Amino acid sequence: MATPLRVGQKLQSDDGATYVVAASMGKGGYGAVFDGHRVASDGRRLKRVCIKVCDSRHDWHGEAFFGELLAGDDRAVELLDAFVMSTRSNGREVRRHVLVFEFMEEGTVHDSFQNGGTKAWTDARTIKELKRVLSLLARLHTAGITHRDLKPNNVYLRGGHFVVGDFGVSKLSLDGPGPANWEFAPGVAPLSLAEGERSLWAPADDVYQVGLLAYALGRQEWTFNDEVDAALLADLYWDDWFQAWVWHATGARSNRYRDAVEALQALAELPHVDLKPGTAPKSLSGERVVFTGGIAGVPRHEARELARAAGASVQTRVNNNRTVLVRGDQDYWKTTGWDEGIKLFAVRELKRRGHRVRVISPRQFLRLTGT
Repeated sequence: MATPLRVGQKLQSDDGATYVVAASMGKGGYGAVFDGHRVASDGRRLKRVCIKVCDSRHDWHGEAFFGELLAGDDRAVELLDAFVMSTRSNGREVRRHVLVFEFMEEGTVHDSFQNGGTKAWTDARTIKELKRVLSLLARLHTAGITHRDLKPNNVYLRGGHFVVGDFGVSKLSLDGPGPANWEFAPGVAPLSLAEGERSLWAPADDVYQVGLLAYALGRQEWTFNDEVDAALLADLYWDDWFQAWVWHATGARSNRYRDAVEALQALAELPHVDLKPGTAPKSLSGERVVFTGGIAGVPRHEARELARAAGASVQTRVNNNRTVLVRGDQDYWKTTGWDEGIKLFAVRELKRRGHRVRVISPRQFLRLTGT
């Protein structure tokens, strides 16, 4: 447990820098945080800073290590100093493990939810800032590091741009996809981790948290462990390709992007995936057909029978097998449910990955079935 500091208390680092505590800013899961200033020898304030006293040597060492590792990277909150301060109280030694960070004047994304600041977050700006976070994560993932606590409280703003902070539970794994997951933020963890179904944190779980962040920006509010489904995404009026990205980032574990490198690549490529009806096969014989949307005058059960009569097999879900998607009227989704939209999300991602999926119109389908 961190030993609290007093307002007005001075701290001196190994390099001779002097800091003065101005006010308590609260207590988190891994330490106490204070508003403060670096001061000159004559007491003049030189710079406003954030002072953190960690609960343990373990917590201090981790944040200090990652702070040094990311020195000079403007996508991360800057670590200014790290030291252990020793004082005596009632005849015993008191050791405090201290970190000094830049003071983030613009606050966090979570703060912006409280004051309505997210109204300025257009799709284009949101995507640009998500790329900024993902590019930092890609650097970390490539080195075997996962952040594991990417929630709005830990994503700051500097000059209007996202800056990642709080590496208190971040881990470096040398021998596998992730260390034993005994430290994480359950409110923003995938349910399989939060509910104890598995215990290894993987880079894909960091990407899941970025997906939740995107969803929160779209809604202009934050809710823990949201179930992000197609109906909720549709209400955000994002471009279809961006809805597909968020759905893949936060959806079923088997469909998620494996790390930030792949997630970044998908953000760049998905806008260019064409889902317009294209060249139809010569025949449906031997094809796997999936329907989404409605076909005017032809109920879904009749369309399935027509496909089978033409020699096709009918599937309810798109998969890695060669598939023909019949893309009908999207108004059909309003009465049958937005699970229909998930098929388009899946097709867009499969086509991005190079899988052969043909998209045809209802007219092309009816011609192939001789109707």
